[in-house]
Amino acid sequence: MRRAAAVLGRSGVYLLVFLAVAALDTVVATTWVRPDLVPVVGTLVWAVSPVVFYIAWPWPYVNARAVWLLVAWFLSALLMFLAAAAFWAVVLDMRGVRTVGTVAEVHRSSRGPATYTLLRAGEPVAGRLLSWPEDRPAAELGDAVIVVLDPGGLVDPRLPSEVPTGGEALAALAVGALIVAGPCIGAARAHIREGDDAL
Repeated sequence: MRRAAAVLGRSGVYLLVFLAVAALDTVVATTWVRPDLVPVVGTLVWAVSPVVFYIAWPWPYVNARAVWLLVAWFLSALLMFLAAAAFWAVVLDMRGVRTVGTVAEVHRSSRGPATYTLLRAGEPVAGRLLSWPEDRPAAELGDAVIVVLDPGGLVDPRLPSEVPTGGEALAALAVGALIVAGPCIGAARAHIREGDDAL
């Protein structure tokens, strides 16, 4: 019974670290980070959790605990993606406004699809539209498109078809957390076993 409690406690700590890093990653879902810099920022944030684990509970060699934590770390990339998506989905679900935007600037990149700066009633819209309707020709300056935007400018505008409800996004995030929880339990069991073997 005591061993089971120790495993649950340790796995809970591991999972909380991954959840905290995923929460930190929501910054990439805001207009504070340009779309072309999102992969860089996301990768830097993703690197935080293994550093935290090694500083808190170092392992002298690659053992079972390290392997389980690395598996959880790779899966946590999904958790980070879902956390960022849930954040902007909840923001747009709660206070998003469906409106017409006009293309003011097209940002082309060799590393990914074009993004678009929009105007709404002649005023700049915070952030960038990250995609264009598939059933329409490529965007040109002055083209109008229906978008859902946050009047507060916290998140980028999105096409209406891209915006899930906040509840759907949070449900997907919960599933992601459960997926990461599995290897966290494996790492906790291995960690407890290491302590038993050292006695």
